[in-house]
Amino acid sequence: MPSSNVQNPFALTRLNSLFPGQMGVDGGWTETGLRTHVTGVDIYVDPNYPGATATADGTDPTNPLTTITAALAKCENFRGDTIHVMANDGWQYGPNSTDYTTVINEDVVVTKHGVRIVGVAPSSPLGVIWRPATAGGVACTVQALDVLIEGFCFVESSAGVGGGNGILAAWNGTTTWGDSMVVRHCYFSDSIDTAIELNYAWNCEIHDNVFQECDTCGIYCDPANSAASYIIIRDNVFHDVGESATGAVNMDEADHCTIYHNSIFNSNAVAAAVATDEGVNLANGGNNMVYENSFSCLLPAGANGDIDDLCTASATDAWVGNNCMNGLLVTNPT
Repeated sequence: MPSSNVQNPFALTRLNSLFPGQMGVDGGWTETGLRTHVTGVDIYVDPNYPGATATADGTDPTNPLTTITAALAKCENFRGDTIHVMANDGWQYGPNSTDYTTVINEDVVVTKHGVRIVGVAPSSPLGVIWRPATAGGVACTVQALDVLIEGFCFVESSAGVGGGNGILAAWNGTTTWGDSMVVRHCYFSDSIDTAIELNYAWNCEIHDNVFQECDTCGIYCDPANSAASYIIIRDNVFHDVGESATGAVNMDEADHCTIYHNSIFNSNAVAAAVATDEGVNLANGGNNMVYENSFSCLLPAGANGDIDDLCTASATDAWVGNNCMNGLLVTNPT
């Protein structure tokens, strides 16, 4: 599962006996310790830790913050900061303990460049549970460069609210954008609408994630907004994503992207039913490379559910060596 591959290097190993803070003073801890990084700071988030607050020091694991938003406020651009988000028992099939019941329930906006947000000690093999806070909201909007997100399981908004989206890399039309974002080792559940949306995002990498029956789309570019470019999408699992909706990968107008080693299952295609562009849709884009992916459909046959129904290439794409159920695709789907 995705979260089993999470890597969690620390910039700073605390030695509180050698570098103590001021006893009894919240926030009095020193950020000094045994450094493994030139400047980076480790910030801890655990809403289930006794006494945790949104105003805590956060750089000491025994004085964590309650929200990712509060942790981001303590980050600095390109310093190499890491936000470590602790486990919770929010997975519906979890042990349902009484100790870790508070999940990450935020619509976070990342505006600090070069920040890493990692879910650690996952309470399920899927990752640390993260819910959007509002109906139809976005759990994490990235408007900064070089942001890395890993180790989370994105699920729908809180009970009684429902729906919601996972990650949005967004340009605001003027000065902020979500270029060079990396999303890896995450799980997007069947209760999420759109898992990842790219709005004028360049040079992003999306790999080793699971997209499980997301309602609307796995990876999406809204044709009403500026297209994404130079995106790498590799080694992901898409299972019945966006069925009868926008599909697994819908990147209208995207160009110079590379898509490889992905598994894309669509039950409509298996049943030879209508599956129009529910696989990979790169219409109106150009110069994309798509190779060595596996699709749950037949080679071109002029019928519902075949590769020409499931996927669409742009005229200047190169689709090379993609696997269908009855053979190797040697042409671009139309």
